[in-house]
Amino acid sequence: MITQFTLENGLRVVLDTMKEVSSVAIGIWVKAGTLDENDQQAGLAHLLEHMAFKGTSKRSARDIAIELENVGASLDAATSHQRTTYSSRVLKGDLDKVCDLISDILIDPVFDNEELSREKEVVIQEIAEAADDPDDIVFELLSEKAWGPHPLGKAILGTQNSVRAHTPQSLTDFMNSHYSPDRMILSIAGNVEVREAERLANTYFSQFSNTNKSPNRTKPRYQGGFVHEDKPIAQSHLAIAYPGFGYDNPDYIAGRLFADVLGGGMSSRLFQKIREEHGLAYSVYAYADIFDNAGLIGAFIGTDPDQAQRSVDLMVGEIRKMSDSISEAELDRAKRLMKSSMIMSRESVQVRAEINAGQIMTFNEIRDEQTILDRIMNVSVNDIQDIGTRLLAGPAPSLSVVGPLHSPILYENLCNLN
Repeated sequence: MITQFTLENGLRVVLDTMKEVSSVAIGIWVKAGTLDENDQQAGLAHLLEHMAFKGTSKRSARDIAIELENVGASLDAATSHQRTTYSSRVLKGDLDKVCDLISDILIDPVFDNEELSREKEVVIQEIAEAADDPDDIVFELLSEKAWGPHPLGKAILGTQNSVRAHTPQSLTDFMNSHYSPDRMILSIAGNVEVREAERLANTYFSQFSNTNKSPNRTKPRYQGGFVHEDKPIAQSHLAIAYPGFGYDNPDYIAGRLFADVLGGGMSSRLFQKIREEHGLAYSVYAYADIFDNAGLIGAFIGTDPDQAQRSVDLMVGEIRKMSDSISEAELDRAKRLMKSSMIMSRESVQVRAEINAGQIMTFNEIRDEQTILDRIMNVSVNDIQDIGTRLLAGPAPSLSVVGPLHSPILYENLCNLN
């Protein structure tokens, strides 16, 4: 049973009561991420998430860790382009302790210079680790080409230079600008009754207050283009993207299904064609990135540099075939995979808390599970074919390549295939 209420300070609370479980997932979801940064603030939202664990006026970083482990809990945080999350899973009897910790790190953080200097180096090592992984680099480069200078095209971690430039004051300013109750959701899922949720919310989270008005986010505009980063590695890592659909577009579910049919599993067209039939790649898949008001549909292929052009040709060929013909059996498989994934994931208290917070933040409501399942099942073969046609008839694709490139006109050829 889902219950929603709003505190006097504007903080929205959603409770998903699951009487059959012993644990509880609880967290704060904040509408603050890379989309809220300017060039000087690159990586600030992510660094702030790191610093939340480094102490408050009454707790050191060690105190936070010890108090959590004393009740067998952990506190997780994550930053995306659109939001930042601070959440925990805990036994029902220890909810007060976890709520006190989460509220403390968000209401009364201390951004100590010495701690900040150390944590900057941790993040810089995180950036260096990503730079050593061609799969990470290829998608960062792809985002830059797809979205240009818009924050959606920027790396969540920032750059080494931007991270080094951040100060305790810049962290405080960003928090004051974006961590206001009207941009936060307290989400609880587990064996908790409404009266208990109301007590916890009012006891620990009613102190949130901020009168600063956050600047509005700008809508991204797809640009497209080509980028290559040569690295002395054996494979060419290729990431391709076409303009997709945001959550504000009713076609986003059809877009997800299109990507699943194209390259979402072992029976998908790309897996069967590129890996099984031609043996050109070990890793090949399609994806649909969906944001609030923008999206991408594309594919990744890791292949021998001499086979890059052939792999791209085959991928576009499968998109073209999908725009002409797709079987009911293919679509039905994709629907069943999406349906089963959705239903099974909701057996987790953590997933339930995350889904509920995300839906309120995105749609301003909790969408009924059966309604979503009906929308999935109502997508038709014609809908999928139409998406294939729109991809190939739309703007030029984005292409990023990391590793050797033996086809200097690979992107030109890709555009000509549209």
